[in-house]
Amino acid sequence: MSTKGPMRPSRAALELRERANERLQENPDDKPAAPGASDNPQRLLHELQVYQVELELQNEQLEAARSWVEAALASYTDLYDFAPVAYFTFDRAGAISETNLAGAKLLGIERARLLDKRFGVFVQDSERGAFNAFLKRAFAEQAEAGFELTLVAKDGSRRIVQIDTALTGKGESCHAVMVDVSARVQRERKSALLAQVFSSASEAMFITDAANLIVEVNAAFCAVTGYSEAQALGQPAGMLRAQHQPPGSEQARLRELAANGGWSGDSWHLHPNGDAYRVAEQVSALRDGDGTVQHYVSRFRRAEAHH
Repeated sequence: MSTKGPMRPSRAALELRERANERLQENPDDKPAAPGASDNPQRLLHELQVYQVELELQNEQLEAARSWVEAALASYTDLYDFAPVAYFTFDRAGAISETNLAGAKLLGIERARLLDKRFGVFVQDSERGAFNAFLKRAFAEQAEAGFELTLVAKDGSRRIVQIDTALTGKGESCHAVMVDVSARVQRERKSALLAQVFSSASEAMFITDAANLIVEVNAAFCAVTGYSEAQALGQPAGMLRAQHQPPGSEQARLRELAANGGWSGDSWHLHPNGDAYRVAEQVSALRDGDGTVQHYVSRFRRAEAHH
């Protein structure tokens, strides 16, 4: 048989009782009864009053907690629904169980109509297998970051998105954040294309900074000038120019560049072996948004050798 005595009240219960007594003392209509036996009517009445106040205090605490939870839920809902990036929750089959307004906008379909739809149907056909493999890895390895794929919206428009994922606590659902990186990818592709055009151009080309130091050259430049890329980069463009130039041509070139941002004409270049040769050249200034020259692009082809 157990010999344990009655359970002691918790600290929270004792604090609640103390607050209830303090509230009764503050109320002039509720005077505590004098100490006495437990069957003293006044004592019983006092205990009932204290108990009633305890219930009132507990109710106030519950109401405050409920208000806090409702405010936090409203704040979270607002943050989730109106976030500028798309949020999705997938099950293991890749079906959409939750999304926000940005997610619905990304796919061009009302949010209610997206629920339980397989997300893969919005992935470009050629990338669907990669997405399925990605989702499988996300569930198996707990996390996956930086995956990019192309989405096809209801209206046929395409968006390139970057996906970051994390599993829910039980691992049965996968949260995904999707950021539209179409503009960035297009800029990268354009830059890569321009770099390829620059590198493979049949004309000799080089780029200088505002101080006229060479920062880029192409293969044709090396073939025409006799300088390797390592020899040219970081050097002043003036190293290419022969000392002998048509009278007044240098001054005219600088004036036209300053006035119009471009110049074309003939000039003389000097090969590292000392031979001078004439070139037909075009120079264009590249300016920033404020109109300040950042770079110069020069294109030239060899005309004839100097005798």
